[in-house]
Amino acid sequence: QYLNKEKGEIFLVKNEIKFAKQANKKVKKKSSLTEQLSQRYLQRPNRKFFFVPRQYFYYDALDTLGRNKLGHAWLKAQMNILAEKPVFLDTVLAEKTAESMKIHLQNRGYFLADVEHGISINKKKTKARVTYTVQPGGRFLIDTLRYESKDTAILRIVNSIAKKSSLKPGKPVDIELYNQEVKRITGYLVNHGYADFYPQYINSLEATDSSNLELSADLVMEILVPRGKAAHTSYTIGDIYVYPNFDPTQQHLAKPDTLINGIYFSSGGKKFEVKPKTLISSIALKKGDVYRFDDVEATRRQLGTLGVFATPTIRRELSESDSTALDFYIQLTSNPKREFSTDFDISYTTRNGVGFNPNLVGFTVSPSISNRNFLKGAELLNISLDLGVELASVKEINSRDFRIQTDLYFPRFVDIPLIWRGLRGIGLTSHSFYDKLKKKGISRFSGSFNSLKLLGNYNLITLNGSFGHSLKLSPTKSLSINHIGIDWLTPNIESGSPFEMLLENQPFLERSFSSQLSTGFLFRDVSFVYAGSSRGRSSYWYFKTYFDLSGIEAMSLNSLGNAISGNSKKWDKFSHYYKLELDARRYWKFGGNRVLVARLSSGIARPFYSSSDVPYVKQFFVGGQLSNRGWNARGIGPGIFRDPFSQGGSNNGLLYQAADMKIEFNLEYRFKVMRPLGFFDLNMAVFLDGANIWTINKDDSRVGSQFALKRVFGEDNKTIVQDNFVRTMAIGTGLGFRIDVSYFILLFDFGTPLKNNYPDPKRGNTYWADFSGWGRKDIVWHIGLGYPF
Repeated sequence: QYLNKEKGEIFLVKNEIKFAKQANKKVKKKSSLTEQLSQRYLQRPNRKFFFVPRQYFYYDALDTLGRNKLGHAWLKAQMNILAEKPVFLDTVLAEKTAESMKIHLQNRGYFLADVEHGISINKKKTKARVTYTVQPGGRFLIDTLRYESKDTAILRIVNSIAKKSSLKPGKPVDIELYNQEVKRITGYLVNHGYADFYPQYINSLEATDSSNLELSADLVMEILVPRGKAAHTSYTIGDIYVYPNFDPTQQHLAKPDTLINGIYFSSGGKKFEVKPKTLISSIALKKGDVYRFDDVEATRRQLGTLGVFATPTIRRELSESDSTALDFYIQLTSNPKREFSTDFDISYTTRNGVGFNPNLVGFTVSPSISNRNFLKGAELLNISLDLGVELASVKEINSRDFRIQTDLYFPRFVDIPLIWRGLRGIGLTSHSFYDKLKKKGISRFSGSFNSLKLLGNYNLITLNGSFGHSLKLSPTKSLSINHIGIDWLTPNIESGSPFEMLLENQPFLERSFSSQLSTGFLFRDVSFVYAGSSRGRSSYWYFKTYFDLSGIEAMSLNSLGNAISGNSKKWDKFSHYYKLELDARRYWKFGGNRVLVARLSSGIARPFYSSSDVPYVKQFFVGGQLSNRGWNARGIGPGIFRDPFSQGGSNNGLLYQAADMKIEFNLEYRFKVMRPLGFFDLNMAVFLDGANIWTINKDDSRVGSQFALKRVFGEDNKTIVQDNFVRTMAIGTGLGFRIDVSYFILLFDFGTPLKNNYPDPKRGNTYWADFSGWGRKDIVWHIGLGYPF
């Protein structure tokens, strides 16, 4: 009814790509190629909002006749939120799309490709579909590759590294491989003296069909020389000038007044705010060395990460005394030395117990102060406080939390007390890794005190200190090591409290909730992270592994002392355990607004020597916002065990279960819904979560908690007392809403149990949830900031 037939308006409702059948020419990775070609559409149909075409809202919003102020406001909101201008069939754009697809195919090696478009219109002449029929014609493969250049030095270098070429025989003649080759050659040359070499000097490929039958091609890649020159110039590093107090408003650079280790400093008569040796250690450039672009970027990065300066400006000029040398001018502008900031957080927790207020509202204020040059060597000192309170009602406080954290970061590697040098000396670490740690490593001291008081139950006091290093191995890989770490945990249980009664009924909790001293003096923990780049990729990986070890040095000293004295006493105040965690994620992107994420996380923690249990705070738990969202945190397992203490009455909602092992998986599909008022993105997610925890050894106080591979019945041959770990995985599902305001994401997830971790004997030992009485009480909802994974 809205179409103007006189103007020939017809709604475009669908684009489609089809591949024509070709004898003996099968198209490989057809789905990927289809996705690439679909990016060439110059016209896309209108989207729909819950099956309603969005152009309907556009037309409806134009009809303002007889509307009151409220109606006008609604129409304006409708136009901004739901409406899209109608997309009418444009035959010219359809033809241009087909031509664009053809060019893309030729760039990917389908030189004989052709793309035709066909248009089908319904009988009412209101809707049109465009079908693009692709005839790839076979993909040409590389037979040989030859380099040419008038610059014999460049030609000699390029031929010497030809084995690493992206354009190998048998590979397709693909523009992406060509671009990789251009990047490879350019990157090599600018790191071997050729500071002025750019990708534009590499001419386009010249391809000659070497065999029509085999669809193969001989390639020639030409490296051009600068206009008016016979060859490219190779440069060395000349003089280096540093301006630690640079003023951007000054017109002329001050003359240098200090020479240290061959580097000129212009202090302007002022004291050095940062020790010169700290600046020198961050400068990767050395006079007389061959120019390397990576050294320039390393200098920029290392000086910037000191935190004392804004992003440095590094300027180069041709040396007046040597036409093959480049002088460098490093200009440093200081950041404010001290910084004060405050964060404020709000949390919300639901509880279903009869004896509990169903709502817990938490407030936390976190002031912090930083000193960016604490010891005059660009050391960063950060002191922060966390002051939190959780309210069960306006007048009733549920818990209080106080934490003070101090971190001292060194912008360089600090080997105290010469541990890494000793490890290298006895061959426990490689020279290359030690050199990389010295060159790129950052060291840190950390210490904290934390007091968490659950009123009427307990006060948990924690002291910890650590010393370690962080190392960026590559743009996608990072390593963090703590080889000194001490944690002291002291729980003070209030006499006669519900928690004291809980400990009496839960031996595992009583054993693991005692005073604990966790130590590491040569090695404490290590974590490795691989975060694949999403730029230009439709899928990528994320992987993290963490290993924690406590008490190995204490055990060695204790054993040595016992061997000398003849005693057999073991130090029971030290925690002896190891803990390993793995987290792998895979992301698939579909267009710009849809993402599928799969995550698998697992871990194991085991005590050894004098410890019978892993400390409670080091054990695993599942459920909650970052795990299985159909349950609250610590509400699942272990195994098929169902805690009777927290199932009914006033204790319902008192969740505390933890164990030695966990396995969990998540599958989440995220998609964009709309952008209301152009202010934020409203996204949704559909998720499926699975998780459980288990004990490694049999626990008589928690029957069915042990990790097992087979089902075991009790004496009545009906009651399941142990089951295969796969069957005991609790599975939840649900929907999520995410408000993306660019600088933060507010998350609302609503989950419900789909499959329990325990069998229901009243329903034939089924694990599936009972949906006969499903209602609002079965929905568990979570609020958070940022994506869960």
